[in-house]
Amino acid sequence: MIRRVGIVGAGSMGGAIAGLVASAGLEVVLLDVRGDDEPNAPAQRGLERAVSNRAFLDPDAVGRVTVGNTDEHLSLLADCDWILEAIVEDRETKRAFFRSLIDVVGSDTLITTNTSTFALASLFPEEAASWRERFFATHFFNPPRALLLTEVACLPEADRARFDWFVRFLERRLGRRALVVRDSPGFVANRFGIYSLALAIRLTGEIGLTVEEVDTLTGPLLGRPRSATFRTIDLTGLDILVLGTGSLQESTGDDYSLPPWVRRLFDEGHLGDKTGGGFFRRDGDRQLSLDVETGTYRPYREPEIPGLAEVHSQPFPERLRAAIRLPDPYGAYVRALLGGTYRYVLEKTPDVAVDLPAVDRALEWGFGWAAGPYRQMSALGPDLVAELIASADHGEPGLLTRARKHGGFYPEGGVLEIARDDVIPLDAVSTAGRDRQARVWAELERRGVYDLGDGVVAVRVSAIDQLQELINSATRATWPQALALVPRLEGLGYPYGRMLELAEAGDWQGVEDVIAGVRRGILALAESGIPFVVVLDGQVRGAATTCALWADRTVAYVTSVLGFPELAAGVPPLGSVTGLLVRGVTIPGIPAAGDATTGEDRPTSEPVGLQWFSPAQAVSIPSAARAQRLGVLSPGDVVSLDRDGLLETARAVGATLASSVRARPVKLPALGEGGQTSLRTLVTEITAQANLPPATREVWEQAVAHLAGGVSIAEALAHEGEAWTRALRDGEVRARLQTVVREATARRR
Repeated sequence: MIRRVGIVGAGSMGGAIAGLVASAGLEVVLLDVRGDDEPNAPAQRGLERAVSNRAFLDPDAVGRVTVGNTDEHLSLLADCDWILEAIVEDRETKRAFFRSLIDVVGSDTLITTNTSTFALASLFPEEAASWRERFFATHFFNPPRALLLTEVACLPEADRARFDWFVRFLERRLGRRALVVRDSPGFVANRFGIYSLALAIRLTGEIGLTVEEVDTLTGPLLGRPRSATFRTIDLTGLDILVLGTGSLQESTGDDYSLPPWVRRLFDEGHLGDKTGGGFFRRDGDRQLSLDVETGTYRPYREPEIPGLAEVHSQPFPERLRAAIRLPDPYGAYVRALLGGTYRYVLEKTPDVAVDLPAVDRALEWGFGWAAGPYRQMSALGPDLVAELIASADHGEPGLLTRARKHGGFYPEGGVLEIARDDVIPLDAVSTAGRDRQARVWAELERRGVYDLGDGVVAVRVSAIDQLQELINSATRATWPQALALVPRLEGLGYPYGRMLELAEAGDWQGVEDVIAGVRRGILALAESGIPFVVVLDGQVRGAATTCALWADRTVAYVTSVLGFPELAAGVPPLGSVTGLLVRGVTIPGIPAAGDATTGEDRPTSEPVGLQWFSPAQAVSIPSAARAQRLGVLSPGDVVSLDRDGLLETARAVGATLASSVRARPVKLPALGEGGQTSLRTLVTEITAQANLPPATREVWEQAVAHLAGGVSIAEALAHEGEAWTRALRDGEVRARLQTVVREATARRR
């Protein structure tokens, strides 16, 4: 079991991992070298940098991190269940650090290195023979908040049961796309990704292209990120590339060399954005680019590549085949880049990967490729690949020969096996679980409804006023035992635009009709005959947050931003007040709805109750973890770092709910005098903070008063709807709501 994690090295990588681990609810000890003046200053600066870089998926998790220094606080690692080394990428420095741990760590402590270039065996301290079974490599990609890939390797003597458990821990607890790889320098992603990057740079000068032309050719045209080659290096830093290529060339003996004009740029300190410029820079209003031939800067030149627009119009991977046929020198460049990359991948795969899909996923998850090299070669076909890699000095790689024999690298739903001449099922490969999760998400987005299994059906919700129809349609067609509702809503999810348009035109009957549609949608949740789980992922303020209030359970990605921006305009979203009362959020003097109907105690995680429900508190809640602490999400809801696995978790939760006794209240509790006073105070605070006109304040006070008498849920929603209509008659309220809607829509883009 891992409860406490020691991270040594508080640089950009170590601090980011600390933010991730703490956000998973684990205690963290973050150590760095001793500072000259303040002993813990280096670690403290690393922690502060991690906070400013949003490395903490749960902003409140910073309180779980204890900082220290390696001179005075190495003993703090003795109580850690996992120690992760993230110090400078130097072999001897790492080995020396591991030797310093020998007399500190416990007999069951997992020890991992976050190396990106060295083989695990080359870092192992021979004096610590007992570590061999629990000494692993964990190559996190930076920043972990955005890049989910973590390559994991072990020594041959590893305890495989413990290693497999640790891989599952990385996936489920930390939300990583954990990729098991062989213990080799650079593992898979860097070994192939940096090789292709270095090759792209060398070919620039050899073929005589400009940096602008190369970035145009090596971005989305080839299924790679928009930052392409040289812009990517400017973003990440030329020093990182020089360090990585030098280390890989030393470790592997392969050609990762960079041309002299790149080395000169490095020697002159032009490292990219962090130094004010690298391959590209700005001079006032002018965009400048490096001239490869002269080594000086010149004005940026927009590339003019014949036929490029027509090639770009084709879907990927068809673009690959078309890009190869571009007129020279552009087609020659693409052919040389793809051919050189494919040959290297084919020759080195047996040394670095456990299966072919692991190679594809490493480049897709780690370097942002739309399709990995084997998926690309499958699309092109073995014959064309053979033409691209043809060389007088090298024969055909064995993997390509076997691909010809078996009909490709991915023949008939299987995949070519690396170690022997055979084809294995795709379900047997190391990435099968993550691939299956990705397919489920893709199918749900495509179809709108997807059977998750175990009697649970997922439904994509695109409009709150269509909820009744969606739920009825899904239950009639699939007869599920439980539903998983996935909000995919525009803006704030409520039809505010339509309502405001009708209100401005004076069509109040039209306004009431739109509100009635929303009310029916919320009522469909309240009266659902089967349990439902709401799945939250991303910006889910407004209607998606309201859906969570009504859910039997919610499964939320930790960074989901919840809340009600409408409160800034003095407009509580329809269904939110009733939903909070039904949920049983505590207000002094108001019993929970569960108490009134079932006698059950439904406490929130903190006794803050509806006090958060105000413009100052509830406009934006920056994480699902904080929303759970505030009581917007219940203690029984699942807040997860495993973004890929949200639907899988929703299936498990839904299946459990399907076999549970469901105690859903049918009416609101009757409030005593104290409860009515608390509600009136709350409404006064909301309307005062929004600075609403007195008449509009009175509208909301009257609406809330109706909720105090133990009315049915349908009646309560009707009262909220009437208040909406009356509030929208105020021009100032409409103007404010329009501003809120516009800002929320812009935020999502």
